[in-house]
Amino acid sequence: MEAPLIRPNRLKRLLDEGKTPIGVFLIEFRQTSVLQILANCGFDFVVIDNEHGVFSIESIAELSRAARLLGLTPVVRIPDHAYPWIAQALDAGAQGIMAPRIETAAQVASVVRFMKYPPEGARGNAQGLGYMEFRSGPVPEVLARVNEETFLIVQIETRAAAENLEAIMATPGVDAALVGPNDLAIALGVPGQTDGPEVRAVIERVIEVGRRTGRASAVHMRDPEVAVRWLQRGVRFLSCGSETIFLAQAGRAVIERLRGGPGSRAG
Repeated sequence: MEAPLIRPNRLKRLLDEGKTPIGVFLIEFRQTSVLQILANCGFDFVVIDNEHGVFSIESIAELSRAARLLGLTPVVRIPDHAYPWIAQALDAGAQGIMAPRIETAAQVASVVRFMKYPPEGARGNAQGLGYMEFRSGPVPEVLARVNEETFLIVQIETRAAAENLEAIMATPGVDAALVGPNDLAIALGVPGQTDGPEVRAVIERVIEVGRRTGRASAVHMRDPEVAVRWLQRGVRFLSCGSETIFLAQAGRAVIERLRGGPGSRAG
C-alpha cells in the first residue's frame, strides 16, 4: 500500500494521544544503520544536531529519509534562524525543527513564518523532494498537510528566554519548548550545575506555562535518572543522551568490567 502523500508526524501523534515520546540526539554518526539501532531500542524521535554536529544537507536528507521509514520522527536542530537552514532541512525530509538560542516571541514568529506555507507562513514550495518521498500531489493539499505535520521545538537556554517564556510559548506555531540545561546553567551564571536550583526553577516554569498555553514541555538530559524525575514532575517528552554518549558509556562499562572484574588479567 502506498504511503500517504505527506507522512504523519509520529511525535505529534504520540503527544496528542497523551503518550510520552522519548528521543535521542545524533551528533556525529552519519550512517543510517545507527538509526536502525536506535529504532530497535525503542526511541520515538531523533534530533539531527546541525548546530553542534557535523552534518551536511546531504547527510540530513539521508538520515531524515531513513528515520521516517523506521518510524522515528526526524527533527533537525538548526544552526541559525535564517530561512535557508529551515527550508532546506524541511525540504530534505525533516518533520520538525528545533530552534536554539530563542530569546523573544519575534524570533519565534520568524521561524514559524519560514517553516509554514501560505497562508500561515512564507515558505517556498517545491514538489517531488524528500519531504514528499519524491512524489507530487495537489498543491493546496500538500501545503495544508505539511503545515499540519511540521513540528516546532523552541529551546529555552538563556536568561532572556526564561524572562520571555510566556510570550515565546504562546506564539502561534510553537508545539513545544525544550530546556537545554547545559547552556541554561551557563547563561544563569552557574556553569555545570544542570540540576541546580536555578535550572530546576526554569524547567518548572516551562511545565507550568506549557499546561496553560497547551504547549508541550520538554527537556534534554544526559542522566536517565534525572530525566525520569522530570517526567514524574510533568514534562511531556524528552531527549536523553546521544549516540556518541551511548557508545562511550557502553565501551567504558565493558572495559571496566574486563579490567577490574574477578580474576581479570587484562592490562
